[in-house]
Amino acid sequence: MGTIEDPPESTEAFYEDGYYGQTAAGAVGYEDYAFTAEHGLLWARLFVEAAKPSGGRVLDIGCADGFLLRRLAGPYECFGIEVNGSAAAQAASHGVTILSHDVADPAISVDKVGRFDVITSIATFEHVLDFSGAIRKSLDLLTYNGVLLFEVPLISDHRDNRDWFNSSYEHISYPTISGLERLFAINIDAYFSGFESDIKGYGSTYIGAATRDPAMFASIDRLMRVMAQDGLDDLSVIETRLNLAYHVVHCFRPTPERVLALPALLDIAATPNLLKRLTQLWYGDSVRALEAETNSAQAKWMEKQATNWQNAYHELASTMQNSR
Repeated sequence: MGTIEDPPESTEAFYEDGYYGQTAAGAVGYEDYAFTAEHGLLWARLFVEAAKPSGGRVLDIGCADGFLLRRLAGPYECFGIEVNGSAAAQAASHGVTILSHDVADPAISVDKVGRFDVITSIATFEHVLDFSGAIRKSLDLLTYNGVLLFEVPLISDHRDNRDWFNSSYEHISYPTISGLERLFAINIDAYFSGFESDIKGYGSTYIGAATRDPAMFASIDRLMRVMAQDGLDDLSVIETRLNLAYHVVHCFRPTPERVLALPALLDIAATPNLLKRLTQLWYGDSVRALEAETNSAQAKWMEKQATNWQNAYHELASTMQNSR
């Protein structure tokens, strides 16, 4: 687990109003937060809904404008922590109760310990001055069977880390798998499950979940495994959607099987930004197909794949017709 040398006394200066809508090249923040959030947070929404289908109190640390909280489908009471005042005001205008600008705020502990059923922290813990302290504080705020769900950038042992070393200079911590495992093994009183997330064309992240309840851990550990598994065999509809949201939308790694299964996800999650994300994916495939035409072996392989896709479509259509 690495941290920057001489961290600032406060990180608030990094998160001015342009952070969630930056257009200047090389500037700190997001060029289009809504687009990034659409494909970056869908898996988290579905994980929360699968882990706590009956609803509950959800706190999103680094909630921005409340994007994730506003998309939860069900009886969830939504709370947020957000350092940027303008984004926090937008979240509040959508019904999110803002607790503070900082997870380390002592005031949160006065009456919020043990109050939340779910806490999410997606791409946030790496920004705080006390990484392990923020995780411990989050677990303190959970009910006994509450779930902490997080994603952080990862310094990988086997993938290129230049994306993290050459950008995102507002990050304070640079987690590793061994560092995270040691943190939970020694300093955190909770059951913990997670994995390295291999995002196509980008640096690795780490997705993790923790709870103090062994029964709840069995549930979230399964969700972690089905989300990351290679195929869709033996998955329920809810688990299939989670797998698709992670592999296709978040990691940009479709397979013919997943493409054919996408209607199950689009039924509940279709938005213009999601379709824009999928359009980028198909565009990339088309470019590679055109490039392959210059190589006869590759061209034959692509022709075979096209035939396979056409056959799979007709088989699916026939199956659906016969089931009516």
